[in-house]
Formats: sequence, structure tokens, C-alpha cells
Amino acid sequence: DEQSEAGGALLGSADIIDGRPALQWVADAVAELATYPDVLHLQRTTAFGHYDDGFVLALQRRTDHLGADAPAAVSRQRVWRIRARHVIVAAGAHERPVVFTDNDRPGIMLAGGARTFLHRYGVKVGERAVVFTTNDSAYSAAMDLHDTGVAITAIVDARSDVASDLRVACASRGIELRTGSVVSGTEGEHRVSAAIVTGPEGTQSFSC
Repeated sequence: DEQSEAGGALLGSADIIDGRPALQWVADAVAELATYPDVLHLQRTTAFGHYDDGFVLALQRRTDHLGADAPAAVSRQRVWRIRARHVIVAAGAHERPVVFTDNDRPGIMLAGGARTFLHRYGVKVGERAVVFTTNDSAYSAAMDLHDTGVAITAIVDARSDVASDLRVACASRGIELRTGSVVSGTEGEHRVSAAIVTGPEGTQSFSC
């Protein structure tokens, strides 16, 4: 696992797995792996080559994160040469931004990033937000932000059809849902102050 802590995307979520909070499930899984003498669990390790006959090269960053406190007797990095009968690549997924005019301004971020700030670091990314999406995944971020005190002034969904349970979740929280719409730009000079939304209702600014 190339990350310093097990869990992947679950580190930035409030999901429930097998009736337990996601991070408790992760901790239990790591603890279970530690009980098996034939399992080697490597964090801060990146596989950089996968060759014929199950040969994998991986770089483990052993003390890079310790800086000046790194012990002198421990190598900074280690290259693992792994021979495996079977290799499972679980690379995860990268959230892709929806591109619009000035979408790289400070204050505009991926929904997954906002959720990670909230759940992993306890940081609200703002007081008011507009969430722009093309799929269901951003709704979890919107609901989590709303439930912790961030005002969601609108969810803008490029799709015309949105699942009924998501519509109900928005309505129960008083969140305005704009379907078949897109964020076409932003307002504000020194910071983002509003999102410009274009859709069947025309063009409107939503404070954020």
C-alpha cells in the first residue's frame, strides 16, 4: 500500500462496513492480518514494476517520513523483489474534476477532497458550498458537509434523472437540487463568492 496508513479512500469517509465504522473495520482487518505469520503487510510501499512470471518490484519508504529523527542503522528505502503465483492489483480510482471556466481557482476542490478534509482531519472547507456532480458519489460529500454545519446552497447535477432516495435526502435537508444543469463559471475577486449555474431555469448565481 503506497499510503502511510491503511484504508485508502475509507480514510476520508463516514461509511459503515459490516455494521462498523469504516475506520474500525480497517483497523480490525489490519489487526487480523498481523496474526498470520505468512502475511507481510507493507505500508509506504509502491509497486513500480510487474514483469513476467509474477515478478514484482516494489519500493518501501522506510524512514523518509521521519526526517532528522530517522535511525542511522535503518536504511532509508528498501527495494522488494517479489515472486508471486498470483498478483491482485487494487489501484483504486481517481476522482476527475468537471471542467468549467476558472475551475482551478482557490476554493474549488474535488468532493472527495472536501470529504477527506472533514473526516480525516476535522476541517470544514468553508461555510457555504455548491456541489457540482455528474454521478451519485458527490451526494455523500454534500450530505456529510451539510450535517456538520456547512450550508449547501445547491447541488448541481448535470444529469436529468436523479435517484429518488437522493432527491429525498436533499429535500429533507432543505438543499436545492438543480438537475440537467452545470456550473458555468464563478464570481468573486479576491476569493470565490458564488457559482454561476446554467440549466433549464436559465442562469443563476448561488452564493458559496
